[in-house]
Amino acid sequence: MKFALEVGDQERHHIEYARNWFTGKERLSADGQLIASRSILSPSNYVSFPLARRYEFSVGTSEPHAVVFEKERPLLVAGVRPHTYRVFVDGKLVFQRRGY
Repeated sequence: MKFALEVGDQERHHIEYARNWFTGKERLSADGQLIASRSILSPSNYVSFPLARRYEFSVGTSEPHAVVFEKERPLLVAGVRPHTYRVFVDGKLVFQRRGY
């Protein structure tokens, strides 16, 4: 799964997410700054108990926005089943996708 979106009206911000379904490697960034990442060497990529991950961060200075990124995985055989991705900006759902 890989996607990018723009946030803001006057002050634009670029949010980008990429996940390799095979290795579990993940990267979430905003305006080129790393927000969260998971390495292929991390054991939590292969044995994970939480069904959802949530990252909260803000972007902007003159036009600040609160961004929440959520990733939800299925309970069983999560590595080969689609995950659900959601992005909220200032409490409003602006992006949702289901896939690998």
